[in-house]
Amino acid sequence: MKRFFLVVCSALLSANSFAQTGTLKGLVTDAVTKETMISAYISYGEGKVSSTEFDGTYEIELEYGHYTVAYSYVGYKTEKVEVDISSPITVLDVNLKTETLSEAQIVADVAIERETPVAFSNILPAQIEEELASQDLPMLMNSTPGVYATQQGGGDGDARVTIRGFSQRNVAVMIDGIPVNDMENGFVYWSNWFGLDAVTQTMQVQRGLGASKIVIPSVGGTINIITKGIEAKKGIKLKQEVASFGFTRTTLGITSGRTDKGWGITAAGSFKKGDGWVTQNFTEGWFYYLKVEKQLGKHLISLSGMGAPQSHGQRSFRQHAASYDSGFASEIGVSDSLNNLYTAYGSNFNEHWGSYQAYQYTSGTAFTEGETVTINERVNYYHKPQFALRDFWPIRENLYISNVAYLSIGNGGGTGLNSTSGVTYTDDGSINFQEIYDGNMLFEFGPNGLNEDDEGEVKSSKYLRSSINNHFWYGWLGQVTWAKDDNWTYSGGLDYRRYTGEHYREVYDLIGGDYILDDGNRNQRPDVKIRHGEKYGYHDEGHVAWGGGFGQVEYKTPVISTFINVSIAQSRYKAVDYFRKKLIELSDTTLEVGFSPEEYMGSTYDAESPEAKTYETDWIRLNGYTLKGGANYNFNEWFNGFLNLGLLSRAPRFDNVIDRSNNIRDDYEHELINGYEAGVSFANSKFASNINAYHTSWQNRAVNASIIQSNPFGEEADVLVRVNSMDARHMGIEWDFAVKVNPNLTVEGVVSLGDWIWTSKEEGEMVYESNNQPVIDPETGEPFVISFDPRGVHVGNAAQTQYGATVRYEPIDRGYLKFRFTHFDRHFADFSPGTLVGEGAGIDSWQTPSYNIIDLHAGYWMKFQGMNMNVRASLFNVLDELYVSDARNNDTFIPYTESTNVAGSASIFVGPPRRFNLSITLTI
Repeated sequence: MKRFFLVVCSALLSANSFAQTGTLKGLVTDAVTKETMISAYISYGEGKVSSTEFDGTYEIELEYGHYTVAYSYVGYKTEKVEVDISSPITVLDVNLKTETLSEAQIVADVAIERETPVAFSNILPAQIEEELASQDLPMLMNSTPGVYATQQGGGDGDARVTIRGFSQRNVAVMIDGIPVNDMENGFVYWSNWFGLDAVTQTMQVQRGLGASKIVIPSVGGTINIITKGIEAKKGIKLKQEVASFGFTRTTLGITSGRTDKGWGITAAGSFKKGDGWVTQNFTEGWFYYLKVEKQLGKHLISLSGMGAPQSHGQRSFRQHAASYDSGFASEIGVSDSLNNLYTAYGSNFNEHWGSYQAYQYTSGTAFTEGETVTINERVNYYHKPQFALRDFWPIRENLYISNVAYLSIGNGGGTGLNSTSGVTYTDDGSINFQEIYDGNMLFEFGPNGLNEDDEGEVKSSKYLRSSINNHFWYGWLGQVTWAKDDNWTYSGGLDYRRYTGEHYREVYDLIGGDYILDDGNRNQRPDVKIRHGEKYGYHDEGHVAWGGGFGQVEYKTPVISTFINVSIAQSRYKAVDYFRKKLIELSDTTLEVGFSPEEYMGSTYDAESPEAKTYETDWIRLNGYTLKGGANYNFNEWFNGFLNLGLLSRAPRFDNVIDRSNNIRDDYEHELINGYEAGVSFANSKFASNINAYHTSWQNRAVNASIIQSNPFGEEADVLVRVNSMDARHMGIEWDFAVKVNPNLTVEGVVSLGDWIWTSKEEGEMVYESNNQPVIDPETGEPFVISFDPRGVHVGNAAQTQYGATVRYEPIDRGYLKFRFTHFDRHFADFSPGTLVGEGAGIDSWQTPSYNIIDLHAGYWMKFQGMNMNVRASLFNVLDELYVSDARNNDTFIPYTESTNVAGSASIFVGPPRRFNLSITLTI
């Protein structure tokens, strides 16, 4: 009996010992704003990683014992806490401070609070999850001071963003430290980056010259997007969205976490589809992402690939206000007499579509009705996969080497009619494609009553073309960082990029016909039939080679941090033109020959001659440099101030050096930018505030192909003024703050006051918008040049006054309500040079009416059958306000206008109406 008792007790003690586990739980927040942090990493042993949930909480089951738990997040200092698990529940809340030296900071130049002397804002996953919904990523930034983002014509992915009045051509966008601005023109096309929100760890918006070490176009600012890495928690995430206008999106993410053998895999995919809030602005797109990482000793090797093949309709042309809504037009100042000349089609009006009924030939000249075909004239389709191979090597605790090799391959284009001359419109404002189809098909001659040639084929006079812009881009970024001691850090690196952009037009839709004729290819007979998918018009390449280097010295103590950065870069440009006459280099001359034979010194040459070579320019070499410096001073635990200044000499972009005729221009100049900025910040556990002022002067600013002007010779063609060297001054003050009223209520605010004006007298060359060819003055035979005086005229295309507030309230556990209000004012339309002459010199463009946008967001998080389930709802533009988001002053391409610089003379885009988004997210 005694032995039996001992055995039972021993078994019970063993069972009790085996069951000794407890739960470590808590909340991870920002040390200053107390904002909860989604997906913060929590490491509690070799290869053992967890992360916080949607509300910043975490729970980890641990056996009783002593642990060192590390809490980390990109851009924040890792917090290590010693903890004993000796009871069923242990609560540990952690506040993270923005100070770290991680791979993301080294490679992507992430700025740090109270250390990096630049103005910046972090957009954390919590904000992305709660506010993005079905919007483009830039729309999140409207709560950042100095930022103005719109959806332009309303096409999905067509958003644009300006920072401090500088367009996104002059805002550097980087993904994990890799620049993505187009290397020929600087543009960023957000439709190419759909789905990034599914894998974004943090997004930082730096205003001004920014913290980047390499030479990038960060005059207005820098947008750093950092994706999730090997420390992500193991799990599966499925998200389903449903939104207004038939929009649906399904997203799946899978993460392995860090395995025992040092592997980590993150994969995500997404599919979206919708009708669009603008008529016929459909969208359909996929997103894929895969990152494989391996810890090899001290090396962290990463291979990643992502892409977003998509297609969407576009609304490319602004309209007169009366074309949208006559009542709205009256409110903003359009006269009744002008208003009555227009038909109001609604805010979703889109002229770029129509339909026709095809015919089927039966016998003789008899036809029967065939299918009805609906056409969206303006469609953008593109696929831009990007691949990167990284090696991050901390040789020792204070010495880091990073190497990144990347590749980007872009294919796609945008469609449109070959000519809008003579196009008519139906009663609903859409294109009369029936008339175009009939015009192509039914001229009542030929054996079958069709517009047939001798071979029985129909020639199209009106058709859809696609402007193709493919590219092949690869590069390498190498950096070395040495933290000599606790105070001094030295870094340097090299940046190399090589880019080839291929441009051509191809036949997209013949609208009933079989072929077209075109004389754009001077090496091909003009009577050669060009069919669907074949090139015509132009076919050329732009080559860009970029090489640069930088060096940076930083000095840091708990009180002061300073840096000096010097970088240099050389840009090389070359053009290749396959449709221009070929070159034959002889001993005494160089001939340009096409399809027609030409005789020289008794010999006959043409494009097929073996000596003929494709036309290409010489390489153009242009140097640039950046000199930046700044300092941050921490007056005490809560209060700090910073100052930075910089001088940039930037080489003009490719399309300002080589024109579309592929001739090297002789009027380009280096752009000179100098700027300085100062700011102060205060932060404690309840209140945080940042105030900063800036001044940027930009000389020789190129505004190529951005200013609409009427044709001086009365031709029916859109004309642009190409200006290569305007001067501008941007200055302003910005304030953002956050107040933690209580644990459940947070209030954030933003105020931005800008004063951005042009400061030089200029002249510009007129070019045709369709092909960028010069407008020739018939009297002189030279390109037509217009002189104008924009001095004192405000820089247009962005609101110079902005203020707003966001209130987040948690009425119940794991539930939230968020109210966001934003006001925009002093938004000046793009100007027209022709009105800034004589008495019109220096007169401002039309100032669009101010407007307010109110958005509401709500969500609730719960446990559901062993899964985390998050339900969210968003309502945008709650009051359904009709407002002007983009405008062009004195637009001569709208049918009826009145006097200059008023609402009745401008063309506009209106913003999207009230709309909703609902989503359910399941996380396993």
